[in-house]
Amino acid sequence: MSMHILLLIIPLAVLYIFLRRAGIRRVGYRRYFSEAGVFEGDTLYLVEEVSNPFFLPLVMVDVDVNLPPELCLAGYASGAGMQQFTSRFYLPPFTQVKRSVEVACAKRGLYRLESVNIAGVMRSAIAEVYVYPQALPYGANNPMDNDVQNTKKTERRLFQDPFSFSGIRDYQSGDAFRAINYKATAKTGTFKVNNRDYFSNRNVMLYIDFGQVYPHSLTTDEYTTLMECALSYSADMVWDSIRQGFSVGFAANCRAIGRSNHVRYPMGRGHSHYMEILKEMAVIRMLEGCSFLWLLRQDLDTLHNMDIYIMTTNATLELDEVTEIFRSRGNSISIVMLE
Repeated sequence: MSMHILLLIIPLAVLYIFLRRAGIRRVGYRRYFSEAGVFEGDTLYLVEEVSNPFFLPLVMVDVDVNLPPELCLAGYASGAGMQQFTSRFYLPPFTQVKRSVEVACAKRGLYRLESVNIAGVMRSAIAEVYVYPQALPYGANNPMDNDVQNTKKTERRLFQDPFSFSGIRDYQSGDAFRAINYKATAKTGTFKVNNRDYFSNRNVMLYIDFGQVYPHSLTTDEYTTLMECALSYSADMVWDSIRQGFSVGFAANCRAIGRSNHVRYPMGRGHSHYMEILKEMAVIRMLEGCSFLWLLRQDLDTLHNMDIYIMTTNATLELDEVTEIFRSRGNSISIVMLE
């Protein structure tokens, strides 16, 4: 009797193994980060969605994932090398399972995950996230703070931009009837209005000089630290300007993903413009590109009546000729030394 049962179990087991392999090949897998971009030091979630369109339940479906050390998982030491972990799923028939893994973003950059291993089979599973530089104020001698105080004294008017959109907020006394967001109001049961950006007649242009003093006076680590600080200061200055309705542009003589020898983002206003500049900053590499003087000269005929901020580590950089031309066109120049 036991022999008959054994003879019955063996073909059933072989059939299940065959059907399981066929089912795993049909398993759907998708992953993405909970945010398109976050600031350095913030946390987010890597979300995995696995679906079983097969009639057979699938047990012990292992998904092997590799993460770069800059995206730190709980329990891993920072900088310990490529992180590997396995997500094990039980998939009933015709179901989808979602799982989230908390990730701490330790370093600025653009991170793109390409593929995963599902039960021994490599699958394409693209997910990417921008890690923006941490926004840090320059300090007590921030030249922008002084300029903003002077701007306030001029009583420059702020105007609401009717074509911008920076979110939804609660209705306040004095809001225009046409600003009400009816979908959000119906969904929440309280009056909601569209939040618009403001703009003024002040324009700000930020430059970062990634050049080194020759002969090199900085070690690689010192240079990297200073340039990361420059990006952090710039991120804070851009946000401060955007928040006050100013038009902001950004340029730097460095290499970047998808860029040859410099990065440049044109003048613009609003929250979406701010996010695009942060993306530019995220893809920057710590490599000098074109000449910084060449980069400045490209804008000599296009910048008028602007506040120009130049960040550099080179105290001997010959900027007098260029800055004089800028000033003759109504621009103000502030040089921020990175020390």
